[in-house]
Amino acid sequence: MNGQTIPILLYHSIADDASGAFAPYALPRARFAEHLDVVVESGRTAMTVSDLAGRLRAGEELPPRPVVITFDDGFADFADAAWPELAARGLPATLYVTSGAVGGRSRWLASEGAGDRVMLDWAALRDLADDGCEIGAHTLSHPPLDCIPRPAAEREIVGSKLELEDGLGRPVPSFAYPHGHHDRHVRRMVVEAGFESCCAVKDALSHTGDDLFALARITVLADAGPGDVARWLEGRGVRRAPRRERLRTTAWRTVRRRRHRRAVAAAP
Repeated sequence: MNGQTIPILLYHSIADDASGAFAPYALPRARFAEHLDVVVESGRTAMTVSDLAGRLRAGEELPPRPVVITFDDGFADFADAAWPELAARGLPATLYVTSGAVGGRSRWLASEGAGDRVMLDWAALRDLADDGCEIGAHTLSHPPLDCIPRPAAEREIVGSKLELEDGLGRPVPSFAYPHGHHDRHVRRMVVEAGFESCCAVKDALSHTGDDLFALARITVLADAGPGDVARWLEGRGVRRAPRRERLRTTAWRTVRRRRHRRAVAAAP
Protein backbone atom coordinates (compact mmCIF):
# COMPACT_ATOMS: atom_id res chain seq x y z
CA MET A 1 0.00 0.00 0.00
CA ASN A 2 2.78 2.45 0.87
CA GLY A 3 5.02 1.76 -2.11
CA GLN A 4 4.19 4.85 -4.18
CA THR A 5 6.04 7.99 -3.13
CA ILE A 6 4.47 11.44 -3.39
CA PRO A 7 6.72 14.51 -3.32
CA ILE A 8 4.88 17.36 -1.58
CA LEU A 9 6.84 20.59 -2.01
CA LEU A 10 6.57 23.34 0.60
CA TYR A 11 7.23 26.96 -0.38
CA HIS A 12 6.64 30.14 1.62
CA SER A 13 7.40 33.30 -0.35
CA ILE A 14 8.30 34.22 -3.94
CA ALA A 15 10.11 37.54 -3.67
CA ASP A 16 13.47 39.19 -4.20
CA ASP A 17 13.36 41.51 -1.18
CA ALA A 18 13.60 39.17 1.81
CA SER A 19 16.41 39.67 4.30
CA GLY A 20 17.53 38.48 7.70
CA ALA A 21 16.47 35.14 9.12
CA PHE A 22 13.52 34.91 6.73
CA ALA A 23 15.63 35.26 3.57
CA PRO A 24 16.14 31.50 3.05
CA TYR A 25 12.36 31.06 2.74
CA ALA A 26 11.90 33.55 -0.12
CA LEU A 27 12.76 32.47 -3.66
CA PRO A 28 13.25 34.83 -6.59
CA ARG A 29 10.47 34.46 -9.14
CA ALA A 30 12.90 33.34 -11.86
CA ARG A 31 14.18 30.52 -9.63
CA PHE A 32 10.62 29.44 -8.80
CA ALA A 33 9.79 29.37 -12.52
CA GLU A 34 12.78 27.07 -13.07
CA HIS A 35 11.46 24.74 -10.38
CA LEU A 36 8.06 24.59 -12.03
CA ASP A 37 9.63 23.87 -15.40
CA VAL A 38 11.33 20.86 -13.80
CA VAL A 39 7.98 19.68 -12.45
CA VAL A 40 6.39 19.96 -15.91
CA GLU A 41 9.33 18.26 -17.63
CA SER A 42 9.22 15.41 -15.12
CA GLY A 43 5.85 14.33 -16.47
CA ARG A 44 4.35 14.25 -13.00
CA THR A 45 0.67 14.95 -12.37
CA ALA A 46 0.17 17.86 -9.98
CA MET A 47 -2.64 17.57 -7.43
CA THR A 48 -4.01 19.62 -4.55
CA VAL A 49 -3.68 18.26 -1.04
CA SER A 50 -7.42 17.63 -0.81
CA ASP A 51 -7.46 15.78 -4.12
CA LEU A 52 -4.60 13.59 -2.95
CA ALA A 53 -6.11 12.95 0.49
CA GLY A 54 -9.55 12.23 -0.95
CA ARG A 55 -8.18 9.58 -3.29
CA LEU A 56 -6.06 7.99 -0.59
CA ARG A 57 -8.97 7.88 1.83
CA ALA A 58 -11.23 6.30 -0.76
CA GLY A 59 -8.59 3.79 -1.79
CA GLU A 60 -8.62 5.13 -5.34
CA GLU A 61 -5.67 4.77 -7.66
CA LEU A 62 -3.38 7.78 -7.90
CA PRO A 63 -1.81 9.10 -11.08
CA PRO A 64 1.38 7.18 -11.90
CA ARG A 65 3.65 10.09 -10.85
CA PRO A 66 1.86 12.48 -8.51
CA VAL A 67 3.30 15.69 -7.06
CA VAL A 68 1.77 18.32 -4.77
CA ILE A 69 2.83 21.98 -4.54
CA THR A 70 1.98 23.83 -1.33
CA PHE A 71 2.58 27.29 0.12
CA ASP A 72 2.34 28.29 3.77
CA ASP A 73 1.33 31.56 5.45
CA GLY A 74 -0.49 33.57 2.76
CA PHE A 75 1.93 36.30 1.72
CA ALA A 76 0.69 38.80 -0.85
CA ASP A 77 3.50 37.81 -3.20
CA PHE A 78 1.73 34.49 -3.78
CA ALA A 79 -0.89 36.25 -5.92
CA ASP A 80 1.65 38.58 -7.55
CA ALA A 81 4.45 36.13 -8.35
CA ALA A 82 3.67 32.49 -7.51
CA TRP A 83 0.16 31.92 -8.81
CA PRO A 84 0.81 33.48 -12.26
CA GLU A 85 3.71 31.05 -12.78
CA LEU A 86 1.64 28.10 -11.60
CA ALA A 87 -1.39 29.05 -13.69
CA ALA A 88 0.73 29.58 -16.80
CA ARG A 89 1.77 25.93 -16.57
CA GLY A 90 -1.62 24.55 -15.55
CA LEU A 91 -0.32 23.48 -12.14
CA PRO A 92 -2.70 23.41 -9.16
CA ALA A 93 -1.51 24.30 -5.67
CA THR A 94 -2.68 24.44 -2.07
CA LEU A 95 -2.16 27.68 -0.14
CA TYR A 96 -2.33 27.51 3.67
CA VAL A 97 -3.38 30.87 5.10
CA THR A 98 -2.81 32.35 8.55
CA SER A 99 -6.32 33.73 8.77
CA GLY A 100 -5.76 36.31 11.51
CA ALA A 101 -3.17 38.02 9.32
CA VAL A 102 -5.36 38.37 6.23
CA GLY A 103 -5.14 41.95 5.00
CA GLY A 104 -2.39 42.70 7.50
CA ARG A 105 1.28 41.99 8.13
CA SER A 106 3.36 39.00 9.18
CA ARG A 107 3.66 40.02 12.83
CA TRP A 108 4.65 36.52 13.99
CA LEU A 109 7.91 36.99 12.03
CA ALA A 110 8.96 40.12 13.92
CA SER A 111 11.71 38.27 15.78
CA GLU A 112 13.16 37.23 12.42
CA GLY A 113 13.18 40.76 11.07
CA ALA A 114 10.27 40.09 8.71
CA GLY A 115 7.25 41.25 10.69
CA ASP A 116 6.10 43.73 8.05
CA ARG A 117 5.65 41.43 5.06
CA VAL A 118 2.34 42.15 3.35
CA MET A 119 -0.30 39.42 3.53
CA LEU A 120 -3.06 38.58 1.08
CA ASP A 121 -6.39 40.29 1.67
CA TRP A 122 -9.83 38.72 1.41
CA ALA A 123 -10.50 39.93 -2.13
CA ALA A 124 -7.26 38.38 -3.36
CA LEU A 125 -7.98 35.11 -1.55
CA ARG A 126 -11.45 34.90 -3.06
CA ASP A 127 -10.01 35.57 -6.51
CA LEU A 128 -7.43 32.82 -6.04
CA ALA A 129 -10.07 30.36 -4.86
CA ASP A 130 -12.29 31.24 -7.82
CA ASP A 131 -9.31 30.66 -10.10
CA GLY A 132 -8.79 27.13 -8.80
CA CYS A 133 -6.24 27.54 -6.02
CA GLU A 134 -7.08 25.43 -2.97
CA ILE A 135 -7.12 27.52 0.22
CA GLY A 136 -6.32 25.73 3.47
CA ALA A 137 -6.10 26.86 7.10
CA HIS A 138 -2.85 27.61 8.95
CA THR A 139 -4.18 28.79 12.36
CA LEU A 140 -5.22 32.29 13.40
CA SER A 141 -1.85 33.64 14.48
CA HIS A 142 0.84 31.06 13.59
CA PRO A 143 1.79 29.79 17.08
CA PRO A 144 3.64 26.53 17.88
CA LEU A 145 0.53 24.48 18.51
CA ASP A 146 2.25 21.79 20.56
CA CYS A 147 3.76 24.36 22.94
CA ILE A 148 0.73 26.49 23.83
CA PRO A 149 -2.12 25.49 26.21
CA ARG A 150 -4.54 23.06 24.60
CA PRO A 151 -7.58 25.36 24.80
CA ALA A 152 -5.57 28.04 22.98
CA ALA A 153 -4.46 25.52 20.35
CA GLU A 154 -8.06 24.45 19.80
CA ARG A 155 -9.13 28.08 19.31
CA GLU A 156 -6.36 28.55 16.74
CA ILE A 157 -7.41 25.46 14.80
CA VAL A 158 -11.18 25.81 14.92
CA GLY A 159 -11.11 29.58 14.58
CA SER A 160 -8.99 29.52 11.44
CA LYS A 161 -11.38 27.12 9.74
CA LEU A 162 -14.45 29.17 10.65
CA GLU A 163 -12.84 32.49 9.73
CA LEU A 164 -11.65 31.29 6.32
CA GLU A 165 -14.91 29.58 5.46
CA ASP A 166 -16.81 32.74 6.37
CA GLY A 167 -14.46 34.98 4.40
CA LEU A 168 -14.31 32.73 1.33
CA GLY A 169 -17.86 31.46 1.31
CA ARG A 170 -16.72 27.88 0.70
CA PRO A 171 -15.49 24.86 2.67
CA VAL A 172 -11.89 24.73 3.87
CA PRO A 173 -11.12 21.01 4.27
CA SER A 174 -7.33 21.05 4.78
CA PHE A 175 -5.02 22.35 7.49
CA ALA A 176 -1.24 22.75 7.94
CA TYR A 177 0.57 22.89 11.27
CA PRO A 178 2.79 26.01 11.60
CA HIS A 179 6.37 24.79 11.14
CA GLY A 180 4.89 21.29 11.09
CA HIS A 181 4.84 21.24 14.90
CA HIS A 182 2.18 19.02 16.45
CA ASP A 183 1.61 16.18 18.88
CA ARG A 184 -1.17 13.61 19.20
CA HIS A 185 -3.41 16.07 21.05
CA VAL A 186 -3.04 18.73 18.35
CA ARG A 187 -3.65 16.12 15.65
CA ARG A 188 -6.85 15.04 17.38
CA MET A 189 -8.04 18.67 17.53
CA VAL A 190 -7.56 19.00 13.78
CA VAL A 191 -9.61 15.85 13.16
CA GLU A 192 -12.36 16.95 15.57
CA ALA A 193 -12.50 20.41 13.94
CA GLY A 194 -13.75 18.72 10.78
CA PHE A 195 -10.67 18.94 8.60
CA GLU A 196 -10.19 16.09 6.14
CA SER A 197 -6.40 16.32 5.81
CA CYS A 198 -3.43 18.07 7.34
CA CYS A 199 0.15 18.75 6.31
CA ALA A 200 3.16 18.53 8.58
CA VAL A 201 6.72 19.08 7.30
CA LYS A 202 9.20 16.25 8.13
CA ASP A 203 11.37 17.19 5.09
CA ALA A 204 10.65 13.78 3.65
CA LEU A 205 8.76 12.12 0.83
CA SER A 206 5.13 11.37 1.49
CA HIS A 207 3.72 8.05 0.31
CA THR A 208 0.45 6.19 0.02
CA GLY A 209 0.78 4.92 3.60
CA ASP A 210 1.43 8.36 5.08
CA ASP A 211 -0.73 9.80 7.87
CA LEU A 212 -3.46 11.91 6.25
CA PHE A 213 -3.26 14.26 9.24
CA ALA A 214 0.52 14.64 9.17
CA LEU A 215 1.46 14.49 5.49
CA ALA A 216 5.18 14.84 4.90
CA ARG A 217 6.50 17.77 2.89
CA ILE A 218 9.88 18.90 1.62
CA THR A 219 10.79 22.48 2.51
CA VAL A 220 12.12 24.30 -0.56
CA LEU A 221 14.64 26.98 0.37
CA ALA A 222 16.05 29.83 -1.69
CA ASP A 223 19.29 28.02 -2.46
CA ALA A 224 17.54 24.99 -3.98
CA GLY A 225 18.31 24.75 -7.68
CA PRO A 226 16.42 22.96 -10.46
CA GLY A 227 18.72 19.96 -9.99
CA ASP A 228 17.66 19.64 -6.37
CA VAL A 229 13.99 19.63 -7.34
CA ALA A 230 14.65 17.05 -10.06
CA ARG A 231 16.35 14.76 -7.53
CA TRP A 232 13.52 15.10 -5.02
CA LEU A 233 10.94 14.29 -7.67
CA GLU A 234 12.88 11.13 -8.45
CA GLY A 235 13.08 10.25 -4.76
CA ARG A 236 16.82 10.84 -4.48
CA GLY A 237 18.52 12.83 -1.74
CA VAL A 238 15.49 12.73 0.56
CA ARG A 239 14.16 10.04 2.87
CA ARG A 240 10.71 8.47 2.94
CA ALA A 241 8.51 9.71 5.74
CA PRO A 242 8.36 7.32 8.70
CA ARG A 243 4.93 6.24 9.80
CA ARG A 244 5.78 6.82 13.47
CA GLU A 245 7.33 9.91 15.00
CA ARG A 246 11.09 9.69 15.33
CA LEU A 247 12.71 9.91 18.77
CA ARG A 248 14.65 13.01 17.76
CA THR A 249 11.35 14.76 16.94
CA THR A 250 9.97 13.91 20.37
CA ALA A 251 13.16 15.12 22.05
CA TRP A 252 13.17 18.37 20.03
CA ARG A 253 9.58 19.04 21.09
CA THR A 254 10.66 18.89 24.73
CA VAL A 255 13.40 21.43 24.04
CA ARG A 256 11.03 23.75 22.17
CA ARG A 257 8.47 23.61 24.96
CA ARG A 258 11.06 24.62 27.53
CA ARG A 259 12.22 27.51 25.35
CA HIS A 260 8.63 28.61 24.78
CA ARG A 261 7.88 28.60 28.51
CA ARG A 262 10.99 30.67 29.20
CA ALA A 263 10.08 33.13 26.45
CA VAL A 264 6.56 33.54 27.81
CA ALA A 265 7.86 34.01 31.34
CA ALA A 266 10.34 36.65 30.17
CA ALA A 267 7.81 38.60 28.12
CA PRO A 268 6.75 41.98 29.60
